[in-house]
Amino acid sequence: KGGGASSAFAAGSAHMRMDLLLWYLRLVRSRSQGKMLAEQGVIRSNGHRVVKAHHAVRCGDILTVPQGTRVLVLQIDQLPWRRGPAAEALACYSEPGELRATG
Repeated sequence: KGGGASSAFAAGSAHMRMDLLLWYLRLVRSRSQGKMLAEQGVIRSNGHRVVKAHHAVRCGDILTVPQGTRVLVLQIDQLPWRRGPAAEALACYSEPGELRATG
């Protein structure tokens, strides 16, 4: 069988593309929306501006993602292996209380 995200994790990959992560975590409706959001430069990863959809995200990274009038601050606890149900997506990240942004 061919490539895909699942085979990358089987090979021990420790990172995931930003656009794919946003889609898997249900923060955007499509991967192309995740690509556009990443390329707009409005997302921050560990305090650094993200300008590429292929930016590598790892466990432990802190992401700042705009969501309408709010700004979400997320710590990636585990990388998702698929776009599953919302409960599965929520289990992959947490919102650190001391880093929570208001908007």
